[in-house]
Amino acid sequence: MMFERASLRYAVIVALLIGLLVPTALVLLYDAQKTRRTALEDLKRDLVRTTEVMALSLAEPVWQVSPDLAEPMIKAQFDDPRFVSVVVREPSSVAPFQELRRKQEAATEPDLTLSESRAVMRDGRKIAELTVEMSAAPLLEAKQAEMLRTLWRSFLTLTLSSALILWVMQRRVLQPMTQLTQAAEALAAGQLQQPLKLGGSDEIARVGLSMERMRQSLLQAFDALREHANTLEEQVEQRTAELTTSNGDLTQALANLKTAQHELVESEKLASLGRLVAGVAHELNTPLGNSLTVVSSLEDRYRQLGEMLSNNTPMRRSVLEDLVRDTRRGQDILQRNVQKAADLVRDFKRVAIDQTTDSRRDFELDRVIEDVLVMVEPSFKHTPFLIRTELVRGIEMSSYPGSLGQVLTNLLINALVHGFEGREQGQVLVRCSLPSADEVELSVEDDGRGMDESVRRRIFDPFFTTKLGTGGSGLGMHIVHNIVTHVLGGQIEVFSTVGQGTRMVMHLPIVAPQRGSGSEEALH
Repeated sequence: MMFERASLRYAVIVALLIGLLVPTALVLLYDAQKTRRTALEDLKRDLVRTTEVMALSLAEPVWQVSPDLAEPMIKAQFDDPRFVSVVVREPSSVAPFQELRRKQEAATEPDLTLSESRAVMRDGRKIAELTVEMSAAPLLEAKQAEMLRTLWRSFLTLTLSSALILWVMQRRVLQPMTQLTQAAEALAAGQLQQPLKLGGSDEIARVGLSMERMRQSLLQAFDALREHANTLEEQVEQRTAELTTSNGDLTQALANLKTAQHELVESEKLASLGRLVAGVAHELNTPLGNSLTVVSSLEDRYRQLGEMLSNNTPMRRSVLEDLVRDTRRGQDILQRNVQKAADLVRDFKRVAIDQTTDSRRDFELDRVIEDVLVMVEPSFKHTPFLIRTELVRGIEMSSYPGSLGQVLTNLLINALVHGFEGREQGQVLVRCSLPSADEVELSVEDDGRGMDESVRRRIFDPFFTTKLGTGGSGLGMHIVHNIVTHVLGGQIEVFSTVGQGTRMVMHLPIVAPQRGSGSEEALH
């Protein structure tokens, strides 16, 4: 406990060090670099300007050969601490005309000193050469002294802040936490009689109040457990007798459940065909109803014509022309609707034969998918949901089209019932492709509500359904898995994310394995 408290203090001190000293050091370092760069730039600019001004000013003293007149001009510049030396040399003289140097410390950095030479001109003729040296060291030394004072102020601020924060922590955090720790250890040891009292109304005090309430709740719970322990043995004996009595009922219920399971699987195998029957019947109602309407209309027209002939009523040419026109129009409507009904019956017959006989034959995958979609589309017709296809044409397979159709029907109806629940629009995409020469990929993908990972893992379990009690048997996806793996000899995977839809991907061999007795048993 003392180590943890010390660690908390150390953490606060380290945070203060990092929060104050590090930024201050970085700022000072940046300041030093910037000041050095600025000082050198200013020095170079002032050096050039000063050299030009002095060259003009010294022209007259040099021309008059008057060093005494030049000396005050040069000494006036040395009021600026940056000046190091000023030398004026005549071309014809070895000794300098005028020279003034400032004593410098040996530790001065050479790159802080700059020099500039300029010709002293008179009437367009060079009469001397002026050399000026200046150093940025004095300004940088003053700036370094200021930085040192800033560091001392930061250190003093950090020391005072650390002392104040640690004192506040000791009073408001560490001492109350010590009391909470002791109270928690007492509760762990079962000492529930000592109440916990913490002053104040801050967060730690509220934690202490919660622990006191927990202590009182534990006392009440232990009292209730003691009372319950007195009657527990009697309750156990009573429950044992009830379990013994119900054991026989459970055994009989298990036998009934196995029988019901077999019957449910058989009924689920035919459920897709039953849905096709209902859909085809609904679709046939429209063309047959239209045909009946046309026949009734033509019957009325011919009855009117018969009455006119029976009564010897004069008949105009326009009446016959209208009758011929209506007859031809009705014939066209009848032909189109009867042809549509015939196509529906033909497609249904082919799918029904495949699903009832479930025989093996050669077929084109895209044709079988389209036949199944014709049967399933009535279920989607009066909904805002659409079916789209992306089919590779001409994929020849030797397999069981009936089983494949049952799988596809179950997946589409499952997307309609479960995937689009609570949705106002959506679409299902049926896609087939040929990733390799001996395998096809068939996928059914919707953009519905999706499912979480717990549902996805159990989707193929028998009797697992999210519609329990509302019509779901929990066998549809179980049968789909068994047909794909045992009958068609393939694999099926489920990819789904909540709110992003579901994708069922099947990998099926071009040539399905021969069906044995194990395949039939797998469907049960």
